[in-house]
Amino acid sequence: MAGQRDGGGAGRLALVLAILALLVAVAAYRREGGGLKTLWHDLTGDTGGQVRITSGSVPEDFRTWLAHARDRLERRRPEVAGGHNLEQARDDVADLRAKLGHASQNAGAEAKEQWKSVDDDLQRLDAQLKEKSDKALADLDATLAKMKAEMAKEKEEDRH
Repeated sequence: MAGQRDGGGAGRLALVLAILALLVAVAAYRREGGGLKTLWHDLTGDTGGQVRITSGSVPEDFRTWLAHARDRLERRRPEVAGGHNLEQARDDVADLRAKLGHASQNAGAEAKEQWKSVDDDLQRLDAQLKEKSDKALADLDATLAKMKAEMAKEKEEDRH
């Protein structure tokens, strides 16, 4: 009996590796702006608990990204209006610009033009936030209005 091996070593190693992989995935998710409180909602969206997988088409991805970006900026609006946490608002704008730049690398010419237009607005907003200008709120509102118009335009193009 003393010579028999306990076969659980490989199982324990697999468990440890699975836990490490999960921790890495959660860390990456949080770095992208997600939170543990919103994880299930982000996975399921409004599909009643069914996990959704996007098709990967450029218009759908752009519209989805635009909706998330608009929501993030709208959450910052009261802070910008009050002149509070402008640095955090700038961090959000910088993060959105970085994600937009990354997403546009493999896009077609028309999509790049759309993304460039949104990036220009975000760049102006960032400059106003940096200067702590009174125009920051107006630029934020203009950027949000443009995002809403772009989303409506994308939706209309999909109908035709």
